[in-house]
Amino acid sequence: MIYYSPAKMIGRSRIIAAGVMFFLVVLAGLTDVYGADSPGLKGLSRGIAAERWPEAESVFHSDPRWLGGDGASSMDLGDGRVLWLFGDSFVDVSGTGSRHTATLVRNTIAVQTGYNPCLASMDFAWKMKADRPVAFFAKSGDPDTWYWPASGILMGKKLLIFLMTVRAADNALGFETCGWKAAWIDNPQEPPDAWNPVWLISPQCRNLVVGVGNPVLENGFLHVFAADGRDLSIYLARWPAAAAFSGTLTAPQWWTGETGAQSGWEAMTGANDGLRPVMKGGQMEFSVTRRSESGRYRRVQTKSFLDPCLAVSTASALTGPWTDAGCFFTPPEQGDPELLIYAGKSHPALTGVDLVFSYVVNTTAPERLLTDMSLYFPIMLKGKMLPE
Repeated sequence: MIYYSPAKMIGRSRIIAAGVMFFLVVLAGLTDVYGADSPGLKGLSRGIAAERWPEAESVFHSDPRWLGGDGASSMDLGDGRVLWLFGDSFVDVSGTGSRHTATLVRNTIAVQTGYNPCLASMDFAWKMKADRPVAFFAKSGDPDTWYWPASGILMGKKLLIFLMTVRAADNALGFETCGWKAAWIDNPQEPPDAWNPVWLISPQCRNLVVGVGNPVLENGFLHVFAADGRDLSIYLARWPAAAAFSGTLTAPQWWTGETGAQSGWEAMTGANDGLRPVMKGGQMEFSVTRRSESGRYRRVQTKSFLDPCLAVSTASALTGPWTDAGCFFTPPEQGDPELLIYAGKSHPALTGVDLVFSYVVNTTAPERLLTDMSLYFPIMLKGKMLPE
């Protein structure tokens, strides 16, 4: 990883903003396509009350070397520990607290000790090379390809991490998503410094990014969502639980839609292209949890570039049909033309309030990203269900 001077850092911050803009503009273009004519049911416009939870954000500011990152996916590691996955992150090993002297690495992680973020501690982690910080998950020997974390799940005593593969490209953005990769951690109970990711065979399908949303283990299968970066349609793959618990992902089954007495799951081989999306107008980042009181699934995401509210949709099955997304929280940053709001998610492992959500605020102004320390840290929300 190259160390970036302030001038080069501004160039990299433009890349961050361009990447976010790419996904959000794509989504904005879907508004007319997947609006009122969406195959989903009518969406919710209320049902959740949420407000800013600044006390929970302090834990992300507890290490002067880690100066912000996007994505912010979380998963329960058990024993009071929560794993956080971040995309492009500012790391300043000197601890000056300034992004001007920081290195921008492709991904970092953190382990939170304590489920209540207001009372928890946080240990951030990245790799080091030649005394400089580099990505925790890195593709060896190929500087033009890198990983942004997508999601993960604890499989017994092992940890399975899904990453989106990104490569340099000759386009306006300078990069493109090109599939996925899975990593296996066999000692997640130990500190991250002792983790040595094992790269798993990760069969590609149409350059879909497998691992968006979050994995769901149920009914004898590990279910994982996959996004098409071209139109943000969301697909669903699954593996038998026994295979997933051994880290074997070589033979996924894909949802192809109900076809009479057929199960709707098929292995994709050769030119077979029977995949059917389970969601339209999705995002590269969202979360899915199951409500214990109703048994329905709840998807949380930022709705669109034009309307970056946090929105919720529900379904009785992972395969849908999903209701249209209805807003439940409008970020106060909305309306600032320089700001980008994305990565809305829920965090069911966290406690202290009934519901926990987060989102990220980025900017198209490179110097503002380097100087405004209110940006590019997770924004935390506390919420509760409203009576029906």
